[in-house]
Amino acid sequence: MAIVAAVVVAAGVLTSAAAQVAGSEDVDQDADSGQVDEDEDVGGPQAPADFLNDRFSSFQTVTDDQVQQAEAQAAEFGENGENWRLVGPSNVGGRVTGLVVDPRRPNTIYVAAAGGGVWRSTDAGNTFQSAWPSRLPQALGALEMGRDGTLWAGTGEANPSGGGLTFFGNGVYRSDDGGRSWDSWGLTHSGSIGRILVDPVNPRRVFVAATGNLSGTAQQRGIYRLDNNGRDWRLVLPAPNKTTGGVDLAMDPTNHNRIYAVLWDHQRNNGARVYGGVGSGLFRSDNGGDTWTRLENVIGTAPTDKTGTGLHSDATLGRIGIAVAPNDPNRVYVITATQYGPDKGFYYSNDGGTTLAPGGHAGGDSGYAWWFGKLWVDPKDKTHLFEADVNLRESTDSGTTWHVSAGVHADQHAMQWDPNQPGRVYLGNDGGVYRSDTNGASASWVHATYEPFNQSYHLAVARDDPTRLATGLQDNGSVRTWTATTPPGDLTQWNAYGGGDGHEVLIDYSDHNVYYECSQVGVCHRHEDSSGTSKSINFGARHSTRTTTDAPIIQDPNNPNIVYFGGNVLDRSTDRGTTFTQISPPGDFLTGPVPPNEDDKGPFYANEYATITWIAPAKTDPNTIYLGTDTGRLWKTTDLGAHWTEFTGKGLPTRWVNSVVVDPTDARHVFVAFSGYREGDLAANVWESTDGGTNWDNISGRLPNAPVEMLAYDQSRQRLYAATDLGVFVNRDGRRNWRRLGRGLPNTSILDIKITGDGRTLYAATFGRSVWAVRIDD
Repeated sequence: MAIVAAVVVAAGVLTSAAAQVAGSEDVDQDADSGQVDEDEDVGGPQAPADFLNDRFSSFQTVTDDQVQQAEAQAAEFGENGENWRLVGPSNVGGRVTGLVVDPRRPNTIYVAAAGGGVWRSTDAGNTFQSAWPSRLPQALGALEMGRDGTLWAGTGEANPSGGGLTFFGNGVYRSDDGGRSWDSWGLTHSGSIGRILVDPVNPRRVFVAATGNLSGTAQQRGIYRLDNNGRDWRLVLPAPNKTTGGVDLAMDPTNHNRIYAVLWDHQRNNGARVYGGVGSGLFRSDNGGDTWTRLENVIGTAPTDKTGTGLHSDATLGRIGIAVAPNDPNRVYVITATQYGPDKGFYYSNDGGTTLAPGGHAGGDSGYAWWFGKLWVDPKDKTHLFEADVNLRESTDSGTTWHVSAGVHADQHAMQWDPNQPGRVYLGNDGGVYRSDTNGASASWVHATYEPFNQSYHLAVARDDPTRLATGLQDNGSVRTWTATTPPGDLTQWNAYGGGDGHEVLIDYSDHNVYYECSQVGVCHRHEDSSGTSKSINFGARHSTRTTTDAPIIQDPNNPNIVYFGGNVLDRSTDRGTTFTQISPPGDFLTGPVPPNEDDKGPFYANEYATITWIAPAKTDPNTIYLGTDTGRLWKTTDLGAHWTEFTGKGLPTRWVNSVVVDPTDARHVFVAFSGYREGDLAANVWESTDGGTNWDNISGRLPNAPVEMLAYDQSRQRLYAATDLGVFVNRDGRRNWRRLGRGLPNTSILDIKITGDGRTLYAATFGRSVWAVRIDD
């Protein structure tokens, strides 16, 4: 069969790298290591809200310039007050997107955390220290090291969100001193980076797969090459449309001019995900990236390819992963996905990709193939390879048959063999870092003991004990600082009490032995500790037909037995979640219908948009409840749901409602935080009403024009705290006079904040750097 030779001539666009170099920064170091055993839960990918979401219900595209404006505004705030301190957990681990072994230093590896920067281990992956400045964006998508020891890091995660969040970055950085300092090296408008490839012959020739972002606003997409002796980026393989970017790269180990590249067409809005399209494709260059040939000559049809279109341009072609066998450059392996996630086909080639044939069923049946798209080949055995999936998939016969290499956490993303230690291989996944000294054999994996780069969605603090904490973690369940038999002690050591993706968590304010957790899509439980044992009680049936991944549960401040749950209707329980009664009108009354273009057609995330996102009962009036939705609607009832008043359209923005806080001394005094962007100085969107919603004032003031994720109100001191994607801020001297809170908090998104019952401390749950604390009673 003749090869289809679709040659693409590179556009030859040059952008300066060296001219964009920023001053180096010292790297912050974190606390001492700790160790604890943990149970691993297997779950699907629930990444996090997109920093560059195209609308977030604002119905306007977010541009790179808007993001850079917000970052500049945040940088203008000087640090003041007490130092933030890392609390934990440090023994759980979070999503790792890149991993490199230092061939010159024994037992030394570097990893890129999805929301936590670069980390270095000098004890073979047992403990890690930060090797990334706190001030830089913490979202990382790729990491590589050249033969000269130079580290290259790509900011912005290329794995797209499922039910939750993925954050983007501001280009490529390099370090010549093992991560002690970093310089910006261009591609600042790339959104996210899927892969970096350093030429082993000329380490100043670097290839980057610029993935863009899900909203389509990133200006730099495709495959770039660092030219002019490492000074300028040249676009060598352009993206064919605004929803396509580069995501993977590979090189012939015997011919540094033979490069393989993957383009991926994918997009998402508030409710719908389409992770494939006509822009997706596999390409090869035999002249160092000057020209490219599309590789699509598949002889036969993979059993999982329902359309039979293989690697041809097609709406069903999703993410592609590519790997070349180090000991046989003609052996090439390819994994593909459909636009909605199931495997599309696994292929192998014995002629460098010129022709390909279907292999076995590599990816199992998880259906989340867009979350992975990676293959790794044993450097000494071309028939031994691994494929990234929920489970770690292994083959010892060139991909004809596959089995699971057990003993690791779910959702695999990075792997590399140690060239100085035969049989040693490292793995990065949603649970952190693992090491095997027997070539990745099942049950041989050892988990790191200190890796404080967890991704928290929500946080709870006991009213009577500021050390009794719980947090919901991305793909690491819900974890706590105590057990049924042991009170809180070492706050670096947390233990699991709920599986899946941990989302909302609560600790009963009247009895800290009663507490709650929810995993994705409102699978919630009440937990009770008594006489040294823990009991888990499932939530009763609720009445929503749609429930978001991060469904809200709220305890009534007047009665601890009353719990509220939000889907597309509002449910109320008077027995701590055992049974529920619907107290809002049926159907789409509160949320509105799902817009047609935001109706997800895939098999996993339908019916998760057009839902309630926050619920705020008033402490001084048990019949008054405020709530907001992801469709930008804000409501109040003063008769426990019999009648509702909508505030949308009365001067308020129509954007995703992230947080509603009611003054505990006045039910008419309320604050609301909206997420989303728009042009102008008031884009932070924090609003206040002192008359029950009749009138509203935008009190955003000089807050950065970025999403406000959560609010907390200290009524006794009349201070309002705002957790944003660019730090925590406090309003304590006036309605629009905001200041940055504390010193030294890493520049990652803060998704939740809580004030302790004694009013002395504020905790911040970060999406990538675990939980931090700062004194606020000064």
